[in-house]
Amino acid sequence: MVKAVMKLGIENINEFKPLIINKNIGLITNFTGLTSNFNPTIDVLNKYSSVKKVFTLEHGLHGIVDPGQKVANYFDQTLKITIHSLYGSQFAPTTDELKDIDILVFDVQDIGVRYFTYISSMFKLMQVANKLNLPFLVMDRPLLLGRKMPLGQIIKPDFYSFVGMLPLPNYYGLTIGELASWIKNTQLPNLNLFVSHLINWNPELNVKENGLPFVAPSPNLPSMNALRLYPGLCLLEGTNISEGRGTVKPFEQLGAPWIDEKEFTKVLQDYLKNSGVLFQPVWFKPSSSKFCDKICKGVQIHIVNHGFNPLIVAIKIIRVLLVLYPDKFKMDLVSPAIGTKHKFIEYLMGCKFHNLDDIERLLVIFEKDYTPFYKIAREYYFY
Repeated sequence: MVKAVMKLGIENINEFKPLIINKNIGLITNFTGLTSNFNPTIDVLNKYSSVKKVFTLEHGLHGIVDPGQKVANYFDQTLKITIHSLYGSQFAPTTDELKDIDILVFDVQDIGVRYFTYISSMFKLMQVANKLNLPFLVMDRPLLLGRKMPLGQIIKPDFYSFVGMLPLPNYYGLTIGELASWIKNTQLPNLNLFVSHLINWNPELNVKENGLPFVAPSPNLPSMNALRLYPGLCLLEGTNISEGRGTVKPFEQLGAPWIDEKEFTKVLQDYLKNSGVLFQPVWFKPSSSKFCDKICKGVQIHIVNHGFNPLIVAIKIIRVLLVLYPDKFKMDLVSPAIGTKHKFIEYLMGCKFHNLDDIERLLVIFEKDYTPFYKIAREYYFY
């Protein structure tokens, strides 16, 4: 029996010919906006109509801007078009920038995690499209690891920021097209939304098992294992621990100059026994980000069971750090770009989170096999 070929939303574009043909398109995309043969979305759309404006998000069009750094507007000599940043001086297009645009098309690979800023950008774009009565077409893309159950708890409104603008749990388990449908239904009911669906996607399989190449959704998520660990290890961005950025294994290793890697490894192995991960003592030297050019000692995380819970693993790692290094480990970093009312780790977590009592409270919640958001999410499954 011949296996059905999976197609991405952009490869299902013929279904939306009447919507885009001979139209002036405003395209939101980046380095992930590709067909399965690596043809850029802009080239595909230009066969049907004219891409008049290109907008891009965090990391820029080509993925060369560091996380959290502003992305500048520039004229792309290859594409012969100005690239407008939505992660710099503004986070949404202006009315003037869209005055000649007939439709907005969004084609960016998401990962189903609340802190990933691409979805905040999409929400702001959808708000603008709703205000200007512009059609908004989302090219759906698969969850790279396949469909997983939602994890964590829904963010509390007081902790909304650009790393969490919507009432979602830490991992919500919807494709970008499904999420757009949920946003329309819950936030923007009058939006003229269209979703170009995936064809023959098996949500029980990862992207490679579905026959497609793995295209890194972010410069710091270069592997499937980094992606598996990210929903939890991202919390370390709000601490004074290196989460491996600036190394060949971001989000797969963590450490600091003052950690005793052997003691740290032993305690983690004992505390997280049967958690689905193992810990290897390592040294590493980041070439950027925290502790740039300094030797860090810590652990590399090896996944032995893909059913592990990355949130529980991360929170237990933080608990060990608080106990072993109470005078050196800090989780009080503040990011002015995100907000100063709360600590950065609290914006990521979506609730109060700064001591052992908070950790114990959250572990009780996260160790449950079921999150209430699953009931909501499954109503929006296309596949």
